[in-house]
Amino acid sequence: MSDVFKMLKDLELKAVGLDPKTNKIQEGYFCAFRSIGLPIRKEDYNNPWDPFGGNLAQNIDKAVAQIPPAKDPKDAPTTGSSTIDINKAFAANIGESQRNYFSTYALVNDKLQMNNDYSVMPGSSHLDDTWYAIITGANGIPPTMELSDEMKQSYADATAKLMDKDGNVTPHYNAYMQYQDAYRSKERALNRAYGNAYTDPMKLQQWPREGLVYQEELDEAWDRWMGLGFKMEIEKAFNTLAAQGTDPAIALIARSKKRFQNSLLALAPGIPEIPYTMLSPRSWYDKDNDDGWNMYSEHDFHSESHYSASQTSYGGGGGFHVGLWGGGASFDRKDSQANSKFAMKNTRVNFNYAVVDIYRPWLDTSLLNLGNWFLVGDYKKNCISTGKMGQEKPTDGIEPLFLPSIVTSLILVKDVHIFWEDWKTQWSEHSKSNSASASVGLWCFSANAHYSHAEQKRDFSCDDTGQDLAIPGIQVIGYVSQIMPSCPQKNSADYEKKATGTQSTATPAASG
Repeated sequence: MSDVFKMLKDLELKAVGLDPKTNKIQEGYFCAFRSIGLPIRKEDYNNPWDPFGGNLAQNIDKAVAQIPPAKDPKDAPTTGSSTIDINKAFAANIGESQRNYFSTYALVNDKLQMNNDYSVMPGSSHLDDTWYAIITGANGIPPTMELSDEMKQSYADATAKLMDKDGNVTPHYNAYMQYQDAYRSKERALNRAYGNAYTDPMKLQQWPREGLVYQEELDEAWDRWMGLGFKMEIEKAFNTLAAQGTDPAIALIARSKKRFQNSLLALAPGIPEIPYTMLSPRSWYDKDNDDGWNMYSEHDFHSESHYSASQTSYGGGGGFHVGLWGGGASFDRKDSQANSKFAMKNTRVNFNYAVVDIYRPWLDTSLLNLGNWFLVGDYKKNCISTGKMGQEKPTDGIEPLFLPSIVTSLILVKDVHIFWEDWKTQWSEHSKSNSASASVGLWCFSANAHYSHAEQKRDFSCDDTGQDLAIPGIQVIGYVSQIMPSCPQKNSADYEKKATGTQSTATPAASG
């Protein structure tokens, strides 16, 4: 049992990153792992549509390849042209890209929740619906006192540093955000590199020298932010407006609504509008492309390092299979699961893993950090999030507004190879005890399962290489999530009253 938890802790460390100053997992983030891996099929996600036209080149090449060779003029039909065929093929390929984009969006749009076994599963509502509900219901609190002319002017000057009169971001504030993102990207790269080195003694030995490159890049990003990103100017403006306690929330609510509206896509008639979301690296679904992939080796599996881990979903120990397991083919957690009684001695494991970052330009959570707004209706403060781990799903009807955390990255594995003594005999006996339609796997890895998509059932089977158990293909086994701050920080009842002559129809408030 300790082996599988050790592996999950290693992956959390590598995915989230370790702060070299404190030897702790980055604050505000945690990992949650699936009890059964979700297979990823390239054909479901390949070459997704994007607003920049990045999918067109591949669509054109594919369309041209689908057109049969030109015939001799004397054998050609008297009507029609090959251009029509090319256009039809090109349109079909664009449609496939749009469908694959929808699959990508759906993959990362679930709100996750934990079940009683400490394993993760999709929630009952979706992230974009919850965010729409929050920004629609958010109401900024106007100032209750008249300011002096000097104070009014100081706030007007501070606001002008951030937004122009039309509500658009100023060039200075835009530069600030760009250089801030660049700095944070370098910071994440340093933390992930250190986290990766921490589980490898040889890499850790070389870190004082190899880590210099990451630190120098981080320092350079800081200098550019200070020198070119108007850092002092913008942060001074923010501090000034935050002291006023009204304008930042009002501005961010308005901007959040615009960002969400401007990100909506209408892929086809009858398909609901969805916001644009992208994953990086772009080739994340291609098992033959190694960009962004790293090796988890036998050395990592058997190494021992000490650091302060986060509170993760595997902490309870009930949500993960120990050794071999079996269950229903649908991956439904309600299906029966049974751990084998085989002893796994001298276990060795190798696989490749990748952390795929999710970018949602329509989701600006900076609003949630502000305290001068409330939700229209009858809602208690902190009904969206308490800012803590282990928040319980509401049972009083406000679940669509509940947003304790947001998935920021996927944890993928591929090319899994596992060996233990007498594994062939044990695997054979265990597989026979399960029906042909059942899932059979090891730990969180799916090794012999069925995966349904677009009404097509495909097998996801293991491969007996003669030396170890090889599990081909890509699987999603976990998620990196960011904990949302406590919000809203105000009770609705403090700023609203019951309408005269009407009965209350407000949604019940969250407890706490």
